[in-house]
Amino acid sequence: MIYSGMKTKNKKPFLNMDERNRQIAYKVISIMYFLTLFAMQGIVIYRQFALGQDLGDFEDIAIIMTVNSLFLISALLYFGAIPIRKLKAKSIIFIYLVFVILGSLFTYFKYNVFQGAGLTHEQLFNKLIIIFTIIGLLMGFWILLSFMGKRRIDKELQ
Repeated sequence: MIYSGMKTKNKKPFLNMDERNRQIAYKVISIMYFLTLFAMQGIVIYRQFALGQDLGDFEDIAIIMTVNSLFLISALLYFGAIPIRKLKAKSIIFIYLVFVILGSLFTYFKYNVFQGAGLTHEQLFNKLIIIFTIIGLLMGFWILLSFMGKRRIDKELQ
């Protein structure tokens, strides 16, 4: 095909939207995405705790949601949607501690309240070590991705 210098209109209507319409579409898509994630999380919690189903019955859903959420946060950090570089070290430590507390509370309630059998102090301590380690690795990975994304953005702006 010979380039004629004229712009051809794209046949796909989503690509022909003006900036305002495109932003509205992005907002609707993101809201529906998060509603879907929250609904899936509610279903997993309901099946696990209200119906008492074994984790193996819905483990595939839990894995997909976990990987999806981790990739979402990673992509948002890498592409600069979450400006972590503006956060101070105290804020990052605070976020880490909030994640650790939430993970610890969930673990405590899961094993000591909902499953009834309870954990010994040694078992609970071992699970807390795992929580501290996994969240620490995730936070480190996310910080690294954020700095790599900042470098990518700075390179594109030059």
